[in-house]
Amino acid sequence: MFLKLQFVKKKFFLKDSFRISRENKKFIKTIIIKLIESDRSGFAECVPYKRYGETQEKIFSYLKNNEYEITQLIRQNRFREIKYLSLRTAMELAFNHLNMQKGKKYNLRKKYQTSITIPIFSQEKLEKIIHKFKNINFIKVKVNKNNILQTVKFINKKCPKSKIIIDANEGLNFILLNKIIKNLEKLNVIIIEQPFKYGLDYKLKNIKTKILFCADESFHIKNKNKILKYYQVVNVKLDKFGGLNKSIEIIKFLKSKNKKILLGCMVSSSLSIVPALTIAKYCTFLDLDGPYFLKKDFKNGVSYKNGNLILNKNFIWLNKKGPQENLEGLFKKIN
Repeated sequence: MFLKLQFVKKKFFLKDSFRISRENKKFIKTIIIKLIESDRSGFAECVPYKRYGETQEKIFSYLKNNEYEITQLIRQNRFREIKYLSLRTAMELAFNHLNMQKGKKYNLRKKYQTSITIPIFSQEKLEKIIHKFKNINFIKVKVNKNNILQTVKFINKKCPKSKIIIDANEGLNFILLNKIIKNLEKLNVIIIEQPFKYGLDYKLKNIKTKILFCADESFHIKNKNKILKYYQVVNVKLDKFGGLNKSIEIIKFLKSKNKKILLGCMVSSSLSIVPALTIAKYCTFLDLDGPYFLKKDFKNGVSYKNGNLILNKNFIWLNKKGPQENLEGLFKKIN
């Protein structure tokens, strides 16, 4: 098998700034991967995971300096030897996409229910956009220690039928959460994701509540056994574990421990989201709204309506007729 690897940097601008407890972004920087075999091409997106020290620059440099070695690892199905978990994910997905054109097929539904995220906004901005969320069953809201109760009260008032997932991105502390937890129970909050910094997870055992706690940043490939007793739900992202196969292993492990699975994503394009849907059937909750925040996604990408993620059958990962111009166009300069 003669395999050729190509890669190119890509920058997506966002509709609004996407603020969470530890950072604020107006664009995302990814790397688009293309694997070529004969007349077939497989595409995927690498979204560097900043929380774990990954950057576009580091990964791009690694690709440039190790292109031959990486290609050999892919040919030999040795993905787990590729450095950087988000890149490992992209290589596996691009290889899967290549194989799909040989006959392998994923049976995906036309639409999936997902949560849609509200980043940390000013009250004025929140009031302007909240009408868009009235028919959404699951709202994920980003919070920090300064805005949590006010924000959740407002969303519950305006969207009383919606279930709320709070995502603190390690931005809360024990004293505050313990103080307001009973208020949150009355506001249709069903999950609180990663309230405390990694290492402080043990403090959750002293908070008595019917709300489920979800691990995200604390649950990683190197420490998956240590913190599970404090959580009922775990956020699984392909980028965090190194691809579909490893994520399925993790999900099986979590189910053996009677944990619920929230399938999550980074802010990303449809090129990240559609492949993730191939394991949606194993998960309890979906949080796959990455492209929702982009000013411009790839051609024929997913769309969102009333909390449903809707697939376009002409998207590159679903259409065997071949690549679309705006993806191939990225690689014209290096062909």
